Amino acid sequence: MAHLVLGYPTLEQSIRTAETYIKAGCAMLELQIPFSHPTADGSVITRACRVAVEEQQVRVGDCLAAIQVLRQRYPEQEMMVMTYLNRMYTYGLGSFYEALQALRIRHLIVPDLPVQSQKEGPLRELDATGLAYGVKLVPVLAANVSVARLEQLLAAGYDCFYLMSDFKITGSRFSLHPGLIDITRRIRQRQPAARVGIGFGIQTPEQVRAVLEVADCAIIGSALIEAQETGNLENYFRNIGPATTAGA
Repeated sequence: MAHLVLGYPTLEQSIRTAETYIKAGCAMLELQIPFSHPTADGSVITRACRVAVEEQQVRVGDCLAAIQVLRQRYPEQEMMVMTYLNRMYTYGLGSFYEALQALRIRHLIVPDLPVQSQKEGPLRELDATGLAYGVKLVPVLAANVSVARLEQLLAAGYDCFYLMSDFKITGSRFSLHPGLIDITRRIRQRQPAARVGIGFGIQTPEQVRAVLEVADCAIIGSALIEAQETGNLENYFRNIGPATTAGA
């Protein structure tokens, strides 16, 4: 799964970048609607977000229009949207989900969503609204998630999980926490059809191979932005591609 920030360095260029990802054979796109203070992200993605928001003045509606262009050109490409709560509530939760439904986006990643309780708060509201529009949340989990909490999420019917490779932010030095093996095993026992992706810090073919021994897909973001900035994106995909049998 390949991540990009919509609107970086411009909205038009981000569409072309997404097309490069698709032509390189990425199974899934993670399309980030930029936010000025992306708390889960490291310096590379934070800088890209701030260029998109502050310099390019990219708004949620602009990003949805860009996704519409991609959907029209690549109707079968799987795409997930990633954003932060502030952007969704400012746009209007119902309107946001309605737009995702129209774009045939089936999964939404919200890294700053509190997931401690499904009885009240933003998680319940997003779940209920998403259910009405056929959009499922993708829980973002670290290796210290409790067994009880993981069981609650599995019982709730989530079918895709985003695991942080270790306790860090995006773009950090890669390491793979050994606890992820047990988490993935529990997910597959309870939800055999659920997909598990691992991200944060993945850069090299060797790291992709290590992730694919545990999960269904490797999620790459910061390394792709850096490759794009140096004019090395297509070469990066050529180098990374032979290492993979799934994911990106």
